[in-house]
Amino acid sequence: MNEGLITRLSNADAVACRETEVRAVMHEELDDIADAVEYDKLGSIMFKSAGTEENPVRVLFTGHMDEAGFMVRYISDIGMVHVIGVGGPRKNSVESQIVRIKTRSGKKVRGVLFAKRADLESQPGDMYIDFGCETAEEVAELGIQIGDWGTFDADCELKPVGDILLGKAFDDRAGVYVVTEAMKRLAGTPHAAELWFAGSSSEEVGCRGAATAAAHLDADIVIPVDIANAPEFTRNWENQRKCGHGPMIVHYDRMHVPNEKMLHHIIDLAEKNNIPFQRDIFKGGGTDAGTAHLVGDGKLATVIGVPVRYCHGSWSVMRGGDLDAAVDLVCAIATSIDRATYEELKSFD
Repeated sequence: MNEGLITRLSNADAVACRETEVRAVMHEELDDIADAVEYDKLGSIMFKSAGTEENPVRVLFTGHMDEAGFMVRYISDIGMVHVIGVGGPRKNSVESQIVRIKTRSGKKVRGVLFAKRADLESQPGDMYIDFGCETAEEVAELGIQIGDWGTFDADCELKPVGDILLGKAFDDRAGVYVVTEAMKRLAGTPHAAELWFAGSSSEEVGCRGAATAAAHLDADIVIPVDIANAPEFTRNWENQRKCGHGPMIVHYDRMHVPNEKMLHHIIDLAEKNNIPFQRDIFKGGGTDAGTAHLVGDGKLATVIGVPVRYCHGSWSVMRGGDLDAAVDLVCAIATSIDRATYEELKSFD
């Protein structure tokens, strides 16, 4: 595991359409090995690794750059900064938490997040940040304005035992990490397909960026790498998202059912290469595959997931070994696709 990279990605702040800090990390890691760098009009960034075939299949691997966070809605005359959630912050993580708001100047201001409740049993309602100010004018002196955005204030750390990671925004900096490390590992390795490794924009507000990236590239295959929330107390056969047991190959969610041949191709690759994996089914929710596979007349797509506990929270838990196995799987997929394989996978005869 590249501890430095996952730390930088986790510590970067980025909500939907405000992903500059994550793009900067990807630039630092991949500019020198990319054959081209392109953007869609939402801000998704794509790095090219050219294929060896004359008419190569175009494969897009993507992790979304945005995280769950907050946006300033209004500022009261007593100096309280009221915010809305952007991308669905975890409900039990919105009280007595340190958050940071990024101002237009780029300065980050830390405050304490709270939420109003009708009583102790009710769900949190209106969220607000207390910066210690007594007036709206004092808030303005901090540089905070309506429309400024922020995230939980947490710094990623590797625990001294094993490969345990604690940090924020693993949804989906885990995916960004995987596509970034996979491209680096494949540098100098010949592959038939034309590969694109992307950080997609705005997944948390409607699964948007992978679709626009797929349209921009006219990709043939789209492989989103995302996370799934691992139940913290269920460790039996009912939990196919156990931390430390490898990535999930997702068989179904409410927005996407993968092409059966593509799904079996990836499972066979994992088994052939002794890559640990789990077979997961989402009862609800969805990922970038849900929109990207509908671009044009349809794209082959399958989701690779990394198990994470407490996603969208102020802190999450993840295992480095699951990241490594996901990188292994992406590399195996990337080097397995050529024109003949693609034609077989998309054939319904």
